Amino acid sequence: MSNAINQTIDVGFPEGEKLRLRIRVGGCRLRVRPGGGDRWVTGTYHDPTGTLPCRVVEDGSTLEITQGLNVSSLTGVFSGVPTLELTLGTAKPYRLVLEGGATESTLDLGGLPITDLELRQGAGKYEIDFSAPNPVMMDELDIDGGAFGLELRNLANANFREMEVDGGASSYTLDFGGNLVRPAEVKLSTGVSTVTIAIPSNTAAKVEAETMLGTIDVGDGFTKQEGAFWTAAAVAGGKPVLTIKAEVALGALRLRQTTPTQALPTGNAG
Repeated sequence: MSNAINQTIDVGFPEGEKLRLRIRVGGCRLRVRPGGGDRWVTGTYHDPTGTLPCRVVEDGSTLEITQGLNVSSLTGVFSGVPTLELTLGTAKPYRLVLEGGATESTLDLGGLPITDLELRQGAGKYEIDFSAPNPVMMDELDIDGGAFGLELRNLANANFREMEVDGGASSYTLDFGGNLVRPAEVKLSTGVSTVTIAIPSNTAAKVEAETMLGTIDVGDGFTKQEGAFWTAAAVAGGKPVLTIKAEVALGALRLRQTTPTQALPTGNAG
């Protein structure tokens, strides 16, 4: 359509430290991948409706990429779904904040120097893969969601110290594949949800699982010990240890063991 919006995004790394990148989008397809060089964020934004322009605001050590609203062009609102495609740099460490509405997002954050990751999602679906190790320690990985689907893969590569997940009516797949290089703690609390936790057989992990009116389905390879489900590596005294405390009020909690090179198949909680 003639009123379609096409924007190019190209922002370099600012001076200073404690950098923060915030990406906030509503109805949008978000694609993120790792890059390199001295550019912090590069990419494109396409909005066939002409109603949701992309705004890029630099303020010192903070960069915000958001969707606006062009009220004069609301006649094109049903013309299609906007797409935001971004490549993130690796020259400096930074905090990453993701906020979304009815968003369909696919992100590869492998190898990015992320010091903290915060995800706030109302609805939609997120697929996030840490395809390569984070070169810096991630202090906290914090997820707060409503009714949305979430698949996190190769979480050990995120190199986090603490991870917290607080969700409502959701579907979660948490795959802790990758290389665990430090002790890590995970706290997960959900409402009416289906949660699948997949852990490689060579990762020392202890899972404390609780449900109020739900079910716990434990696959092969786990041993019940000291009130938790231990992997064989944990029973053998392996370190570092991944400690998971999972609470599902209503729904199902599934524990699965994978081989070190095998991730849980996408969309398969069985």
